[in-house]
Amino acid sequence: MALARSAQQKTTGRARERRSTVSVVCKSLFGRWNQPSASQPFVKYGIRPATALLAAGTLAVTPSPKLSGGQVEVKGLHHVALLCENLERSLAFYQGVLGLDINPERPHHKLPYRGAWLWIGPEMIHLMELPNPDPLTGRPQHGGRDRHFCIGVASVEPLVGKLEAAGVQFTKSMSGRPAVFFRDPDMNCLEVVEMESWR
Repeated sequence: MALARSAQQKTTGRARERRSTVSVVCKSLFGRWNQPSASQPFVKYGIRPATALLAAGTLAVTPSPKLSGGQVEVKGLHHVALLCENLERSLAFYQGVLGLDINPERPHHKLPYRGAWLWIGPEMIHLMELPNPDPLTGRPQHGGRDRHFCIGVASVEPLVGKLEAAGVQFTKSMSGRPAVFFRDPDMNCLEVVEMESWR
C-alpha cells in the first residue's frame, strides 16, 4: 500500500510539474500571437495556469459542450461598440485624451443614428449616439470589477498624465500590473495595459 501511494505521489508530482509549465498563447487586440518566454512566465501578467482555477473549486469553469455543425473560424476582434449620449463629447475624449483617429473608410451616414469609428491598432471602437438602457448608477468604483474592454499600449505613464490633466478619475490595477482603469464620459469602462512584453 505504501509502495502504491509512493508511486501515486510521484505520478501526481510529475503531472503537476507538467501542468505548471504549460505555455499560454493568446492573440492580442492587435492581432499578434503572443507567447511568453522562459524568462517571462505568464504568471507575471496575472494569468494563472488552469490547475490553479481547478483548485479554486467553485471558481472553476467547466467547458460548455460545442454545438454540432460547421467549424467557426474566428479571425480576431473587429470592433467594440459603445453607446454615447453626445458624439462630440465622446470624440473629444477618445481623440483628445486617448489620441485615437477616426476611420474615414467607415462613413456613418448610412445608419439611422449618429456615430463614428475610431482606430485601435487594426481594430476599432464604434461610437453610437443612442439612448443607454443600462443604469449608470451603482457601478463598481474599480473598473476591473465592471464590464470593460482593454487597450494595449507601449507605456501607461503618458496616458496617466493625460488622464490627470483632463481630470479623469482612474484606478491602477489591483494585481500590480502596469494597467489603469477609467471611464469615458458615458460611464463606459476601459482598461489600458502595457503590452510590449507580450509581443
